[in-house]
Amino acid sequence: MKSCTSTPTRSRTEWWPRRGGCSPRCPFWLPRLPQGHGFYSSFARANFLGIHFELILAVLAAIERLWPSPIVLLIFSSAGLAATAPTAYLFFRALLPADRSESAWIAVALSAPIPFWAAIQEAARDFFHPENMALALALLAAWAGIRGHRAAMWCLCVVTLTCKEDQVYTIAVIAILMSAYGAPQVKKHWRFLLYLAGAWFLIGTGIVQQLYRNGGYTDFAYYRWLVGLDPSLPVSALAILEAMARPGALLVVVAIFAALATLPMFAPRWLLLVIPPYLANVMSAHQPQSMLDLHYVLILLFPFIVAAGAGARNLIQMRRIKPVWALAALLPALILGFVIGRFPPGLRAEFDLYARPNTVAQLQNATSMIPANAPVNADDGLAVWLANRQKINDFPDLLDATCYVVVDRQAYVSSPTNPAQRQAALDALPTSGRRLLYDDARFQVWSPIGD
Repeated sequence: MKSCTSTPTRSRTEWWPRRGGCSPRCPFWLPRLPQGHGFYSSFARANFLGIHFELILAVLAAIERLWPSPIVLLIFSSAGLAATAPTAYLFFRALLPADRSESAWIAVALSAPIPFWAAIQEAARDFFHPENMALALALLAAWAGIRGHRAAMWCLCVVTLTCKEDQVYTIAVIAILMSAYGAPQVKKHWRFLLYLAGAWFLIGTGIVQQLYRNGGYTDFAYYRWLVGLDPSLPVSALAILEAMARPGALLVVVAIFAALATLPMFAPRWLLLVIPPYLANVMSAHQPQSMLDLHYVLILLFPFIVAAGAGARNLIQMRRIKPVWALAALLPALILGFVIGRFPPGLRAEFDLYARPNTVAQLQNATSMIPANAPVNADDGLAVWLANRQKINDFPDLLDATCYVVVDRQAYVSSPTNPAQRQAALDALPTSGRRLLYDDARFQVWSPIGD
C-alpha cells in the first residue's frame, strides 16, 4: 500500500515505485502496526497520522497480521473499485421513482460501467489508496439513508471518513442528499451528518494530525502559492484563472460528465457540488493532483454520481423513457473507457507491462537469508516485499552500516531517487566493507558492514 502515487514498473516484482515526488509509505508501516510499533514508519521518517488521517489502515494491518503480503492491499483496492457498480445500482434504485419501470433500466445503465470508467481506471493505475474503498462505502451509506436504515447509514459514514481526511466533503454531500431525499427518520437528522463531518475535520486534521506534524506535511502546503509563499509559482489573477481552467483537468471532468450520459445537467444545483473538490484539486501545486491524475480524481465522483441520480430522477418525472434508450446510457461510459482507458483492452493501455515476468518468487529466494527483523535498504519497488520489519528504506536513502542491501539489476528508478547518487552508492558497495551474499544476475544481496 502507499500513500501517494505510483507508476507501472519494469516487472511485477516492483508494484510500488514512486512518482511525482511522493513516497509509498503505507506498506512500510502497515505490517508494524499489529506488532506494537504504531503508525511510525522509518521509510517516511514520520508518524503516518501526521501525513494522512486514514484510520481504516488499522483494520487492514490486522488482516496483514494473518497474511503479511502487499497482495492484501491490492485485493482491497480492486474490491473497493469493483464494488462501485453494485453499490451505485442500489443508490440509483433507491433514488429513482419506484413506480416507473424505466428506473431499473437507468439504474443498470448508469451503474454497470462505473468500474470501467476512464476515471476509475486512472485511480486503479495508482494501485492502493484507502479512498479506493471510500466511493463504494459512500454510495452504500447514501442508499441506507434513502431507504431508512439509519444505523447502517451512520456506521457507513464513519467508515467512509476513516478512508481519508478529505472524505469529510463526501459526508457533507451525503448530508445535503439526506436533507432532500432521505427517509423521514433520517431526513430530520441531516444536520448531524454535517456536524460529524465538521467535527472529524477539526479533530482529525486540526488536532490529531498536528500532534504528529513534525515528520509529516501540512495539508495546505500545496496552496502556499496562492498567498505568495512559493517563489517558484508567482501568484496573479491570470495564474489563478489558468489553474482553474487547466485543459487536462477539464477533459477529465467532461469525460465523467459524458460517462453519466450527461444526466447531471438535469440537476444543475446538484452539479454545483462538484465545484469545491474540483477547485481544491486544480488549485494545488502538486501536479498529479492539479491534473486530476491517478487517485486524485476519486473525490469528484461521488458528487457527480449524486447529480446524475438527481438528474435522472427529474428526467423520469418529466417524460417516459423506453428501456432501449435507458440502456443506451451504457454506451458513452464504455466507449470512453475503451478509447482513453489505461488498462487492456483500452487504447492507452501499456500492454508491454503485462508481458514481463513475475519475479516475486525469485526475489523472495534471494532475500531468504535476511533475518526477519533486520534493517534493509532495498531498491525502489522491491522494498514493499521486505517491509514486514521495523526499519526499511529505499536504496540508497539513509543507508547505514547496519542495513542489508538488496539491489535490482533491472531497477525502475523513479523520483525522488537520484540515478547518479544511486549509481555512486552501487559503485561503492564492493569497497564498503560489505560481503556479497547473493547474486543471481538479477538480484544482489549485500551484508551489513563488517558482518
